[in-house]
Amino acid sequence: MENLLIMGIDTRPMVSSALKLDYKTISISYFKDLDFPEPFAERHIFNPEQDNSYSSFEEAYSPQDLLDLLNEFDIDLIDKIVLTTGISADDFRNEFSKLKKRIRGNLNSSDVNDKFKFYEKTRNKFNVPLTFKVSDVDELKEIIKQYDNNSFILKPLNGSGGLGFLKLNNDNWNQLNNTEMMIENISLENYILQEYIEGENVSSSVLSTKDEARNLINTRLITANDLGNDDYAYVGNIVPLDENSFNALNSKNKTTTTKSKKYSKDEIAELNREMKEVSEDLIKEFKLIGSNGVDFKIDTQKEDLKIIEVNLRLQGTYQLCENSLGINMLDAHIKACEGELIEIPKPKQYSIKKIVYAPKDVIIRDLKINNLYDIPHNGEIIQKDNPIATIICSNKDLKTAINDLKTSNHKLNKALNI
Repeated sequence: MENLLIMGIDTRPMVSSALKLDYKTISISYFKDLDFPEPFAERHIFNPEQDNSYSSFEEAYSPQDLLDLLNEFDIDLIDKIVLTTGISADDFRNEFSKLKKRIRGNLNSSDVNDKFKFYEKTRNKFNVPLTFKVSDVDELKEIIKQYDNNSFILKPLNGSGGLGFLKLNNDNWNQLNNTEMMIENISLENYILQEYIEGENVSSSVLSTKDEARNLINTRLITANDLGNDDYAYVGNIVPLDENSFNALNSKNKTTTTKSKKYSKDEIAELNREMKEVSEDLIKEFKLIGSNGVDFKIDTQKEDLKIIEVNLRLQGTYQLCENSLGINMLDAHIKACEGELIEIPKPKQYSIKKIVYAPKDVIIRDLKINNLYDIPHNGEIIQKDNPIATIICSNKDLKTAINDLKTSNHKLNKALNI
C-alpha cells in the first residue's frame, strides 16, 4: 500500500476521498476542524485547544509552516504528494526539493500564479481583461485617467478567492475614503491593475494529462458581489452550469449598473460549449496536468467571455463535483497526473456550496446542523470577516437544494446569534 501525503490549508475534502482509496493517507494542514476524518497520520498548525482564535491567519500563514511539519515524518517513505490551496510545488526548495518528483500536480506554476505573467502570455491568444503592472500611485492614476470609460480592480499579483480587491475609476477615486493613502500603504509591486468586467462569474473544471485536456464540469461561481455586497470574495458555487443554476442568482446583485439578463437553455448550452473549448485550449497551452480550474467573467456589455485566472489546484468545487458526478475527485486527479483520464459521467444532481463568513466576532457553540462542513471546535473564536463554516447541499431539484442551504444557513445564524 502506497503512502499518500496531502498538504494544504484545509485538506478535509481530499482526506475524505483518500480514505476511500487504497492508500495510507497522511495529512499536513493548517486547520483541523471538528469534522476532519482521521487519516493514517496527520499534523496541523492551528490547535484550537491552545489558541482559540486565528484572526491573523492571512498575515501569519506561510507554506513553510507546512513544510516544517514534514520533518516529523520519514519523507523517504512518502510515495505520492497532492497539494491543495496554500502551497505549490514552487515552495519545495532546499532540503525538500527532492520531493518534487513525487508531487501529483503541476511542478512549475509561476507563469500562471503570477497574474501579470499570465496576462502577458495569454493576451495575444485568448480573450483576457486589460491588465497593468504599476510601480506607484501616480502611474496608477494616469492609467485610470487615460482609460476614462473603464473601471479597474486593484488585486493581488498572487493569490485567489477574490480577497484584497479594490475597485477604482475616475468617478469614485475621490469618493473612496482615503483611497490614495490606502494604496500608498501597500506594496504595489505585489498588485496588478486589471480592467473590471461587469457581468456574471462562471468557472470550468478541467482534467488533463500531458497530452489531453478534458472539461470535467462547468459551474456558476458565486462571489459576495453576486449576493449584493460590495466586495468580491469567493462565496461558493452551483454545479452543474445550466439555465436553472445560472439564472438562480442573476437578480441578487444590487451593485451592478447593468440589468441582469436571464439566459435561455440554448444560450447556456452555447456558453458551456465555449467554456469547454476555451478552458481545454488554455490548459493545453500551459501544459497543465491533473485537476485545474479556469475562472471566467461574462462581459455583460460586450456579450463575450473573458478569462480571469487559472487555479492550479483542486478547486473549491471539489466536493460539489463528487456529489454531482458521483466520482472520486482525488482518484481522478492522481490518475490524470499519471497519464490516465477517467470517463466523465453526466451530472446526476445539483450541488450548491456557500461559505459563511462572520459578520462580527463570534464564539462557536455546539453546531449540530445538517449539511455543515469545516465545523469549528466549541469555544473557538472566529474573528469578523473570517469563514465560519461551509454549507453544501445536493438534490436533483435545484430549488430543494437551495432551500436546504437556506435552512442550514438560518440555523447556523440562529445558533451563533449573527
